[in-house]
Amino acid sequence: MLNKRVGSAIIGILLLYFILNVGGWLFLTAVLLLTALGLNEFYELVAAKGITPNKVLGIFSGMFLLLMVYLSLKGIIVEFNLYLGIIAILYILLLSNLIKGDFKKSSSILDTAVTLLGIIYVGGLFLYLILIYNFNFAGVNIGKKLIWLPILVTWITDTLAYFTGLNFGRHKLAPNISPKKTIEGALGGLGGSILLVSLVGLWLPLDFLDLKDRIILGALLGIASQLGDLVESAFKRDAQIKDSGDLIPGHGGVLDRFDSLLFVLPITYYYFQFFS
Repeated sequence: MLNKRVGSAIIGILLLYFILNVGGWLFLTAVLLLTALGLNEFYELVAAKGITPNKVLGIFSGMFLLLMVYLSLKGIIVEFNLYLGIIAILYILLLSNLIKGDFKKSSSILDTAVTLLGIIYVGGLFLYLILIYNFNFAGVNIGKKLIWLPILVTWITDTLAYFTGLNFGRHKLAPNISPKKTIEGALGGLGGSILLVSLVGLWLPLDFLDLKDRIILGALLGIASQLGDLVESAFKRDAQIKDSGDLIPGHGGVLDRFDSLLFVLPITYYYFQFFS
């Protein structure tokens, strides 16, 4: 299992490096694909609970929102109102209930709510990959470098939390959600995140953040990373499944691999928005 994880990780890093360097439509295609796969996994997960979300509409809606934001950022279309887009999707979801059919076999309220939750949870949070990658500071695009910060933080937090917990873990962190996670492991992951953000500032364009601000950002991202992991663990425990998918050998599905990153991305973006 460990060999599979390492092999998949190496291939993934090389592919990620290539995509982020090329950027453009290749980057957009990769993000849209991740969103579609993640939404499909989420809807399959809730289906295990007997819920019947509008999978097709949910997946296309999530991809549509990301595409419109990307085109707007690039100036290809007029500025896209994300809130208006979500409201339009909600209208379509609600109206689709009128032609649903047998209401005895499913719940219109629950199905609609879960479909929209997937769009916001998966599509809405993956959207920040696009926003960070296109981030400008003082008229200069720093997003191509900045995008590595949430990715590296997620990796170091997950890695150090695992090995610290494995070697020093004694006290359970959330036994009802993820029995193997420990408080010691969480502190190890948090320390790794703080250290990484503090040091990565020497390479990334973080001149406008002093050491104190980097430590705060590292702490916020380290906490967010582990909360994102726990949230998806809670979903899987509720659905009584081990992994959200089997797309990535040794890692599971898209949500298994990117659950922590989904929580880290918005905090990264808004922290830099505030300071810039």
